[in-house]
Amino acid sequence: MLEKAVQNLPAELHSFLLSPGGHSLVLRGNAGTGKTTLALQMVEELADIENSYYFSTRVSDSILLDQFPWLAHRLFGEEAGDPILKELEGQPLENASEPIDGLEPLDKENESKRLWLNKLKLRGTFGFEGRPGQSFPQNRIDLTEIERVYSAIEGAGKGKSLVVIDSVDALAEACGVNPATVITAIQKDLVEGKKVNMIFVAESNDRYLDYLGDGVVELSIQDHQRRRLREMNILKLRGCAIQQPKYLYTLNGAKIRAFPDRSYSITTLKGWQPISDRDGKASFGLADLDRLTKGGMPPGSIVLIELGHGIPLQITGLLEQTIVANFVAQGRGVLWVPLKKENAGAARNRLSSLVPRESFDRYVRVAEAAAEVQDPNIPCIMRIEGSNAQSDLNWKTIAYALKEASPPILSMMGFDTLESIYGGKIMDQLTDHFAAVKRHHNLFIGIVSPSTKSTDRLADLATCHIKVDRIGGTVIIFGIEPFTECNVLSATEESDGTRLELVPIF
Repeated sequence: MLEKAVQNLPAELHSFLLSPGGHSLVLRGNAGTGKTTLALQMVEELADIENSYYFSTRVSDSILLDQFPWLAHRLFGEEAGDPILKELEGQPLENASEPIDGLEPLDKENESKRLWLNKLKLRGTFGFEGRPGQSFPQNRIDLTEIERVYSAIEGAGKGKSLVVIDSVDALAEACGVNPATVITAIQKDLVEGKKVNMIFVAESNDRYLDYLGDGVVELSIQDHQRRRLREMNILKLRGCAIQQPKYLYTLNGAKIRAFPDRSYSITTLKGWQPISDRDGKASFGLADLDRLTKGGMPPGSIVLIELGHGIPLQITGLLEQTIVANFVAQGRGVLWVPLKKENAGAARNRLSSLVPRESFDRYVRVAEAAAEVQDPNIPCIMRIEGSNAQSDLNWKTIAYALKEASPPILSMMGFDTLESIYGGKIMDQLTDHFAAVKRHHNLFIGIVSPSTKSTDRLADLATCHIKVDRIGGTVIIFGIEPFTECNVLSATEESDGTRLELVPIF
């Protein structure tokens, strides 16, 4: 018995195929988009459906079973050794009169439910045409393959049924008709007549079959700054509300994982654990971000984190929290200018669940304009005058304020805040600061937004450049330097804390 799988596919597809009655779904996309994987995963995840079958017309059963061993009892066809179909070989299905291994005889009731298939036997094409340039010789119609689908459904036990035909183009070719004709016959006889769920996998991204199915899902591979993005577009699900029409997804390990839009209501990490250095590189406090940057930050690094349009403040807040908390946990100093202008007390409160207040006050200094200080007794404040960054952010002053901290010291600055204080030419005032970072083998992280004026100059200086972007409601992160694939940022609350991960899009 197949255990119920973890739901990695859009909730809309589950609702559509588990709702009462029969439903047909056309699944289309170009080669390599993962159509077969998606179809098989729907069979696996929809374990509540009692009778599930996979009908492959292109890939051999042995290859499928090597990759998807759980399909052993769901394949049907000659190679799969289906006892019903084996017994029926060599005899016309419409003349079967005795029950064979649980298959009901083809009585008048079942015959009446093959109305459209019988029309097809009479070479009725229902007025459908093939695609331009496509023809099917009408003198070689052979309905053996499509009759196998009907026989499996007619021999199924009680309960709901789900059948995947992969692909409908190949099935139509084997029968000598066009795909629209095959879908129409099955839609009328099985979907509407016997309330069966059917998934038709189409071999191309041609839209000419869309109007025949109750639902249509399109898989595509997009280009995003010379990086691959996979997108699932739910075009139609008759009778089912589509809450999110487009999903980014990844295809890895013979599994699809679709990413729902996130409101990113998570503002504080829970259950976070610090990460130690590896190979002499300082960690970002997020293992997947270390992976993206080939192990973390070498001493003397200048890192640029560039935010795209529409990135929620919660996202940058989570990144700032992991970075600062990881340095504090290892007794290292941090000079912090938050991207969102806030006072030292608010910044300290944001990390209250990750590091003790005493440790924060000892190892962190939050730059705050002297005229705006609300509580002068907070130890983590580093007062700045706000007229010249070169003197305010002098490295000797920073090192003295963090004299109890171990090296390397991190200087992490939100440039929107810096530019609001010092103006758009802030980079001219940070020359000595950058030089000191490199000379003393410390670290610098600059966070910029689309409105930052200093981005290009900082990018020229950076030894590591990370881009945070947004596609629909999904946040992605990728490396510009070093060059990396796109990763989806997933933030979820679990029983033991917050799970923050970067999932590569393969």
